[in-house]
Amino acid sequence: MSYITLYRKYRPTTFCDIVGQENITKILKSQIKSGKISHAYLFSGTRGTGKTSAAKVFARAINCLHPHDGEPCNECEVCKSILNSTSTDVVEMDAASNNSVENIRQIRQEVVYATIDVKYRVYIIDEAHMLTTSAFNALLKTLEEPPQNVIFILATTEQHKIPVTILSRCLRFEFNRISTEDILRRLQYVASTENIKYEDKALEYIAKISDGAMRDALSILDRCISEDNDILKLEDITRIIGRVDLEVINNIVDNIINYNSIETIKSIDLIIKKGRDLKQVIFQITESFLDKLINCDDNNLKERLINIIDKLSKLDNDIKNSLNPNILVKATMIEICNIDNTKLKSESKNPANIVDTEIISELRSKINVLEKQVLELTQNKTILKKEESNTNNNERVYNSKIENVESVDNLPKIQTSNTINFTNYKNIKNEDSLKKQILDQGDIKVYSAIAGTNILENNDNIVVVTNNSFAFDILNTENSINIIKQAIESIYNIKKEVLIYLNKDSDKKNKVEQFFDENNIDYKKID
Repeated sequence: MSYITLYRKYRPTTFCDIVGQENITKILKSQIKSGKISHAYLFSGTRGTGKTSAAKVFARAINCLHPHDGEPCNECEVCKSILNSTSTDVVEMDAASNNSVENIRQIRQEVVYATIDVKYRVYIIDEAHMLTTSAFNALLKTLEEPPQNVIFILATTEQHKIPVTILSRCLRFEFNRISTEDILRRLQYVASTENIKYEDKALEYIAKISDGAMRDALSILDRCISEDNDILKLEDITRIIGRVDLEVINNIVDNIINYNSIETIKSIDLIIKKGRDLKQVIFQITESFLDKLINCDDNNLKERLINIIDKLSKLDNDIKNSLNPNILVKATMIEICNIDNTKLKSESKNPANIVDTEIISELRSKINVLEKQVLELTQNKTILKKEESNTNNNERVYNSKIENVESVDNLPKIQTSNTINFTNYKNIKNEDSLKKQILDQGDIKVYSAIAGTNILENNDNIVVVTNNSFAFDILNTENSINIIKQAIESIYNIKKEVLIYLNKDSDKKNKVEQFFDENNIDYKKID
């Protein structure tokens, strides 16, 4: 007899064997015992959580000749015929390959006939979200008013793609991800039954990386025991599944913490060249950041770690649908390196997060320049005088005439007619595509600076607005502006002037701003 893979060999044959879904199996067993069976069910949840297995157990239980406590006996002729897939009245259909309206019309023609050797005819439609709109419409009437001896069970990993008209006619059950503890217990049972010797850490690691899917866990175990080793060890598993060395992961994590996007990308490039699974790499990086978050005492760093973990979780979901996962991972890593960059560099109290002395010196010199500018403004004791507006849109323009006012601290710079007027600007379309185009051109430094900016446009100009003075210094050069222009021309096929605008908002209004607000004067603050 040919070898049977572990996930098929140990597929649940009763509700009690279905791991981690006790809340669902309890209700199904109760319905079977009471005879209050619905005509349509929808089983939804992530892969490998037992949806199809539960549907097959349910089909046997409602037709079993000798059921016990809502469970099928799996010994009678009916149970055996369903187990062997020889029963013509229990039909399992893969909607991914049978999704046309003709397939559903065939079902509609069959349901009018009586069953041959069972009480209920059961249609199990797997990956139901793959049905076409026409197929759903054809199924709708039959699903709403089927013959009394017909039951539909729809299984799907993407419930949101099922039409509301179908959802409202089904009894819905959502299968949860299986906990690591439950998967570990099942793996220990399988290993014991198969006489597999193992290290505890080996099975614990398989349970952790299976991501809540029992089928994935058994498939990984099956792959790892294919080598003829005396005992299953953790190092064997990490080698077989392509786990990246912990030292490399720690380097990536440290570079992200230190805002070093260049070294982070270099490490990712090395991993890609070695052919490692990027989903596995993201899992390891996320795991390391979770450990840091648990052991972190710095509130500022905690906030940043939470944001990083959130970005990594989104990346883990997006990577499977990406046409170019390598670019997606690199772009996300650069974005993560710039999370709360300025704020955390200036405010972090943890010595481990202090940046190098060159950056600190640059920061101090810029602060000194700003302090001198503020001092000059406060000594002038001046404010711009309002002129009457003659435009239809009541736009106010201010001249440079000066009149004395009360002494004010931290006097802001006020936008005048020679600065940027954002009245006619709007957000540029496909902003993310523009930023990724810059990355595709190989300009990682410019992409790193532009990743957290807002990009606006009018008929004449493109304005890149940033709150980050470091990003401003990188972008406000002739070379960077030319790079941005090339990307704009490539994406939009247009040529416009590119302006870089540094805008740093203040949480507290000073006296001058209060004066403008009280006198209903429009203004824009710039740095």
